[in-house]
Amino acid sequence: MLMKGQKNLLKDDINIIFDVVNKDWGKLKAYGLAYEAIKITLKKCNKLNSEVTIRLTNEKEMRDLNMKWRDKDNSTNVLAFPVNNNLNIPYQSKHIGDVILSYSDIKSEANKRNISFVDHMIHIMIHGILHLCGYEHIEKQDEINMINYEKLILERVGIKDPYVSYT
Repeated sequence: MLMKGQKNLLKDDINIIFDVVNKDWGKLKAYGLAYEAIKITLKKCNKLNSEVTIRLTNEKEMRDLNMKWRDKDNSTNVLAFPVNNNLNIPYQSKHIGDVILSYSDIKSEANKRNISFVDHMIHIMIHGILHLCGYEHIEKQDEINMINYEKLILERVGIKDPYVSYT
């Protein structure tokens, strides 16, 4: 809220909703870092006036969602559900989509790679946000572009390049 005489110096209106489903996510102390990483990612995508939901869930729900939407009977670390902006409706919502993260998948991957859970979670979250912005990694050049954006954004929040082995 602005007081009389104050100016809004921010040119963005980014709203991030964290929907915590799995109790293990409640222990996470990285919401500020997650917010910064998401904000930088959305700015990179020119989505300065947007809203995103980050659903922090468990392996069972992730497996169910992966089966329902991708016909794959396994859990995965992240799913991204972009809003369909091609609908012919007079009012377009600021909401650009949902990113769903699986605690157990991210924790397992971080442990296997001997990296910080928080660093890996932020990386996977950025990956999901880039999908909401339309980035894909089906074609090799698209994958290279997406990885380069991930590395750039991670560096801006102080996280090492996840594609290099530091062990």
